[in-house]
Amino acid sequence: MTTKNCNPKDPAFWEEYAKDLQKGPVNKKCMKPDTWDKAAATYDDLDRCADYRNQVNAVIDILQQKGALDKENFIIDIACGTGTYAVKMATKSNKVVCLDISSGMLQKLREKAEKLQLSNIEILQQDWHEFHANDKYDLVFVSMTPLLRSPENIRRFLDLSRRFLSIVTWAGVRENQLLKKLYREIMGKDLKQHGHDMILPFNYIYSLGYAPHLTFFNGCWERLRPARTQAENFIWRLELYRPLAREEKELVINRVESLADSDGMVSVTTRVRTCLMLIDKKEIEFSCS
Repeated sequence: MTTKNCNPKDPAFWEEYAKDLQKGPVNKKCMKPDTWDKAAATYDDLDRCADYRNQVNAVIDILQQKGALDKENFIIDIACGTGTYAVKMATKSNKVVCLDISSGMLQKLREKAEKLQLSNIEILQQDWHEFHANDKYDLVFVSMTPLLRSPENIRRFLDLSRRFLSIVTWAGVRENQLLKKLYREIMGKDLKQHGHDMILPFNYIYSLGYAPHLTFFNGCWERLRPARTQAENFIWRLELYRPLAREEKELVINRVESLADSDGMVSVTTRVRTCLMLIDKKEIEFSCS
């Protein structure tokens, strides 16, 4: 870094910091629609986990209490996935625009919207980098996406917001012991996840003069799946780093199937800490006069 960039209150410091986060195979694969299409079929398995459901409901409650969810408000959910948050926000707002690159994820969202008879959800299959809005939104909502590794994206999120920006992301804890063991055995080294975390978006937004409200969530996210499905998910996760050879995939399948109960099911738990950052742009408009 240059001398100028050694000041963490300077946005340029975090712009420099972010460059390494955007390198590597994981980030590139996470920007491709087929990566998420492969995960779409079992993505909502997490909805059965109490800790995860509690987090989602708490986020919705906080947004409503702060005025970010209102029957008059227009909302955009960027990288919306299967719409876990979007369908809940739609019941408390005027309209929710849902943007994602994955047709598989958006098909799951369509099914939810139809089942819940939600007519105020607009679905856009589009790359965020090519998206151009005609107007601003009362709330811009962004959750668990590699788009948060880019200061340019964060500035665009802020610019797109008429008032509120809500970010849900990891906060320093994401530990899956089985994934760590499989990674070590196959890759020959320890797993180090340098993905999206609150460090960059919080500090970058703070350096721009905003003061995000923070709420942390601790939990154990359990996914109970048939052994083969669980194994395929681990293969998907590992192949974010590099393609696996046939014998490596067989190793994963054998390891996971050895953990199956009498019904052929395997439970996998990830210890997590996540964070909700809520930015109210009106808060920097105060005056002492």
